[in-house]
Amino acid sequence: MKKQLLSLFAFSTILSASAQTILFEDNFDSYTAGSGLVAQNVSWAYWSAASPSDATVSSAFASSGANSVNVNGTTNDLVLPIGPFSSGKYDIKFKMYLPAGSGGYFNALHTWSGSSATYQWACDVFFDGTGVATWTTGGTPGGAVTVGTDTWFDVQITADMDNDLGRIYLNGVPANEWQWSLNNANGNAGANTLAAVNFYGTNASNTSGNYYIDDVQVIESTGVSVKPLASEKISKVSIYPNPTNSNFSIEIPESFVGGEISIIDLTGKVVVKERVTQSSIKRIDVSTLNDGIYLIRMNNGTVQFTDRLVKK
Repeated sequence: MKKQLLSLFAFSTILSASAQTILFEDNFDSYTAGSGLVAQNVSWAYWSAASPSDATVSSAFASSGANSVNVNGTTNDLVLPIGPFSSGKYDIKFKMYLPAGSGGYFNALHTWSGSSATYQWACDVFFDGTGVATWTTGGTPGGAVTVGTDTWFDVQITADMDNDLGRIYLNGVPANEWQWSLNNANGNAGANTLAAVNFYGTNASNTSGNYYIDDVQVIESTGVSVKPLASEKISKVSIYPNPTNSNFSIEIPESFVGGEISIIDLTGKVVVKERVTQSSIKRIDVSTLNDGIYLIRMNNGTVQFTDRLVKK
């Protein structure tokens, strides 16, 4: 186990945290390789307490130190209980390694209990044998981000219950953003909570996966504030109506003139892009877009503003 520390944390958008606290971390180096993880640390758990499904501490690969944990096949179903938390902002970070041809999978959960079948998924992230990541968030499949095989890469899930937002980062790059509280099974309203992360030995083809995790952290962000846009405040950027069924208006500050407005769907595809030529109230037609959640991003090269738009 590593020591607790404080450091600065920043969202990929303009949100920033004045401090962060590591609630949990594990680099697996204090355990015996070749033995089960849950058997050596009760902070981890089986998916079902009635059906042991331990993953093995391994010295075959490691991102740091000597050990990692190998999740190999569908008999491995490892859970890290978190909270449960119903407010605040939390990051789940870990390193992941995919041997070529194997694939992998993990999910985050709104609710989970090892002693009952009462649980609700927040997101599912899949990897195929070539190292391509896809996901389901808000009940909607998306993504096609290549992280590669036979190399360690960074994974981060951000659960922001205060703003009801979830984010997936791969190698430090934002891959997806969605409404955190949606029940991932069907996209309906769900619990705005964070209860666990689950590492299961399957893959994008729903067959047997094989992967390694290392350097797992759960971080609580505190003192979150919004940075000014040059001399103007973020509060001057208004988007309305939101939700919308046809078009919306956005108030553009002077600091964004010369930049761009992009509308991004849940797969990361830019579906609308417009140049900002003057500070004004700009009206944008989204009547042809499918119903769902979109990310609105304004960027002038030095300052970025991001917000969520609901089309229905």
